[in-house]
Order: sequence, then structure tokens, then C-alpha cells
Amino acid sequence: MSKEVLKKNLLDLLRPRFKASDFTLNKELGEFVKKQKGGWEKFQLIFLNRKDTWEINLGMLIRKDVIEDIYHQASSFDKKYQKGTPTIGITVEKYINDGKEHRCYLGSEDDIERCAQYIENLFLKVAKPFFEEYDNIKAMDKAVNIKNGCSIFSGLKYEGNLGIILAKLVKNPDYDFFLEKYLNHYKTLANGFYLPEYLKLVKVLDTPPPG
Repeated sequence: MSKEVLKKNLLDLLRPRFKASDFTLNKELGEFVKKQKGGWEKFQLIFLNRKDTWEINLGMLIRKDVIEDIYHQASSFDKKYQKGTPTIGITVEKYINDGKEHRCYLGSEDDIERCAQYIENLFLKVAKPFFEEYDNIKAMDKAVNIKNGCSIFSGLKYEGNLGIILAKLVKNPDYDFFLEKYLNHYKTLANGFYLPEYLKLVKVLDTPPPG
């Protein structure tokens, strides 16, 4: 059985199990999506092509349109890709963060049911509680905007652009602190390459809405 057939059969087996939680399969992208008013939740199967096997990593993503619509007024993303950007995302493995590997390996027909059970179990025990906890802007702000220490969400977008949008939307009392923190971060990151986008975003946030 070819690797592509193994992948297809695994996704087909998982489809009804995720459907029970209102997640619909996007087979082309290998992800299960739950569309909501003003955004979506996604559980991704990241198929890494090894020699004779699929190594499957798992990702959890949430999108809030209100945040992404603000972000893309300043971002360099092509318009055709803007509807696909998540607001926050993290792998199951990184989220659990117990020093263990949380992925599975699909190399033969015998692996299909084992992988399906493993993935479904992590979805129910880890991903669904994750979606419930972080699927609101206040929880995102609390998780991203940390004065001392590091957020579990890291990356170019999270360490500044996302944080300042969240702080503005929830009226975070430490908005000025984070404004300065992220300004200093982007001044030094990659010799200031990402600073113009951040400054443009701050200008967007400071512009009163029309009317």
C-alpha cells in the first residue's frame, strides 16, 4: 500500500470521529476545521515525509477574524492568503511540553487504526480543552502578553504584533508597557527588519474608527 493511500485511509477513518465534534475534514490540507462566527478552530495533521513512513505531528490553531482583520491592515501577506492565517497556534507536543514525543508513525496498513486511536485520544484530551480555554480574546491576551517570562506562543507575529492588538482590544492596563516592550524587540530583531510593520500596526490601532 502506497504512502498516499495510507494517508488517505487514515484521514477517512478519522473523518466521522471528528465529525462528532463538528470538525470537518479538509483532506487536501490534512486538517479538521470547525467554522465559527468570526473565525475557526483547526486540528492539523502535519505529515512529514520520512523514507518509508509518515511521521505525523499535530497542531492546534485558532483564528479570530477581528484580530486578523486588524493585523492585515499592516501585514505584508498577499490578500489571497489573509483569510487563512491563524491567530494563535501551537503543536500538541510543544503545548504538553513534558519532554516526550507526541506524534505517530504511519508506515503500513497495520499502523492505521493505531494512529487513528492515538490522534483521536490527543484531540479529545488535549486539543478540545485547548480550544475551550483559548477561544476568546481575553484568554489570548493573558497567554500572549506576559510582563515577566515567556509566552507558550512564540514567533515573529506573537512576540509583538499579536500582543499589541490583543492588549488594545481588551484594554489591557499595561498597554503602554507592552507597546514599549515590543518596540524594543523589533528594533533589535533581524536588524530592525520587522520594525516598519509593527509601527504601521500601531498607527492602525491608534486611528479612531470611522464615524
